[in-house]
Amino acid sequence: MPDRNTHIVESDLLIIGGGSAGLWAAKRFTELLPEKKVVIVDKGPKEWGGLMSMAGGDFDAVLPGDDLDAWIEDFVYYFDGLCDQEQIEEILRRSNDRLEDYQRYGCEFFRKEDGTLKSIPQRGLPHVKLYPAKLVGRGGEDMVRNLVKQLRKANVTSLGRIVVTDLLKQNGRVVGAVGFDSISGDFYRFRAQVVIASTGVGGWKTSYGKNTPTGEGVEMVWNAGVRLKDFEFSRVWNMPRYFGWEGQTKLIPLGAHFVNAKGEPFMEKYSPVLGVNTDPHFITIAMAMEIRAGRGPIYFDISRINPDDLILLRPQNGWQLMNYEKLCKLGMDLFRDNTEWLPQMTISYGGMEAGIKGTTNVEGLFAAGTARSTEPGVYAGGFALMTTSVTGHLAGEGAAEFLASASPVESDRVDEDIDALRDAVYAPLGREGLTPHDVLRKIQTAMFPYDVSILKTEASLTRALDEIVRIREEEIPNMAAADPHYLLKLREIRGMALVSELYLRASLERRESRAGHFREDFPNRAEDGLAWILIQKDENGAMSFSRKRVPLERYRHPITRYYQDNFRFVTEEH
Repeated sequence: MPDRNTHIVESDLLIIGGGSAGLWAAKRFTELLPEKKVVIVDKGPKEWGGLMSMAGGDFDAVLPGDDLDAWIEDFVYYFDGLCDQEQIEEILRRSNDRLEDYQRYGCEFFRKEDGTLKSIPQRGLPHVKLYPAKLVGRGGEDMVRNLVKQLRKANVTSLGRIVVTDLLKQNGRVVGAVGFDSISGDFYRFRAQVVIASTGVGGWKTSYGKNTPTGEGVEMVWNAGVRLKDFEFSRVWNMPRYFGWEGQTKLIPLGAHFVNAKGEPFMEKYSPVLGVNTDPHFITIAMAMEIRAGRGPIYFDISRINPDDLILLRPQNGWQLMNYEKLCKLGMDLFRDNTEWLPQMTISYGGMEAGIKGTTNVEGLFAAGTARSTEPGVYAGGFALMTTSVTGHLAGEGAAEFLASASPVESDRVDEDIDALRDAVYAPLGREGLTPHDVLRKIQTAMFPYDVSILKTEASLTRALDEIVRIREEEIPNMAAADPHYLLKLREIRGMALVSELYLRASLERRESRAGHFREDFPNRAEDGLAWILIQKDENGAMSFSRKRVPLERYRHPITRYYQDNFRFVTEEH
């Protein structure tokens, strides 16, 4: 292995992950401590903005005059009781501030003739609504561009194409990290007084812009001893069979619906009250049951939409326009024809357990965005851009408060053996072995069947777990990388394998159905189900599970109803 250059990067605050949460964390931290140095490092291009750069730009917010308590009650209901009410209250309380910030920075949202913001209701919830971006299909990109301008004014340093592999500690406190440049292969050592992890979620490299979140950030914090939460929940989305797309969140409330091969709008059978205007995770359960019963394929029908409303979705440019044009070349038009859609497992909802301002169980490490757990496997449109901006803002505030009161550390003195970490990073380079692509396909083959990703049972989860454990034990150690780019891919696949095992074991632990987790062998809620499942690495490296009860006695809002009670998923003979 050739010698690699080593770069040492000094900062007061190191932010790992430059998406929505990381950018907002930097913004808030520099407002409070403008004299301190902030460094953002991301595995993607410099200042690319993570998944926000591919988002439509729709944003949930509680506007002045809205009933905050009513919004909270909607989420308690929507999450089937698994709602951290104090956390969601603070997120909602600050949501309009972030929406106003975006508008002040130059982002535009659709408005009605009277000048007020146009809203679209979400998932059959009485009060939750999103505000669509005016730049259709590229609103997230516009958000990145305008937020980056603010950070440049604050002299925030941004580094791209660097994969952070390990956190560094001094007496149990996180004081930096190490990683490598995925182009040059150079080694990086980051020194910091406080660190924010905003690396996003784990996932399985599917479409719809979800090929970048994989789980190397999960592996990084897992090895540092961070307590994790909500790994039994994953996002299983409705996707066009041809080319990724965004928009059902807006089209369904406007009249679109799903039909089976017979042309039947089947969601009315599974959910007589909400019908198709519901969470996609419940729709995909119904889709899987329809397909299993021989009534597939499933089509997205837009015939009931007022043509004037389609302007809310028709792409103007960017990746969605490219995919739309490709579809048209195949003779299909999303705005004219019924198109075939499929359920698709995309990302994990599991993340770090964190306090309101991002504190974790590891001193000096804060969590932001989807790197922390915020929802139990259900998703309202616009929720991600709201929660990532607000939790990033909160983590930046928490990190500033920590730095203002914590004793300074000599971040060049760490407990870890830097040379050993460096050797481990580069060990797969130049040797013979399995390619990351080889192992990726095997993980996807184990995880994507409907009885693992949607209609879970103990038998199917155990089958998949046996295969994932085999992959982690036999194939992951034997992967090889031809160059630094494929070393990045290798780290992604390692993280993906870990996330897969966390998902399967947590799904086996939750022996009930609740929110976005459906066990066909346990289709009802369990009496002991009102608890979060926590996972932590024990002293032997194994996964240790515990339950954290939802503290209803402390919360202001009692549970009076459950979203899942709107659905009737009766197993058919097949």
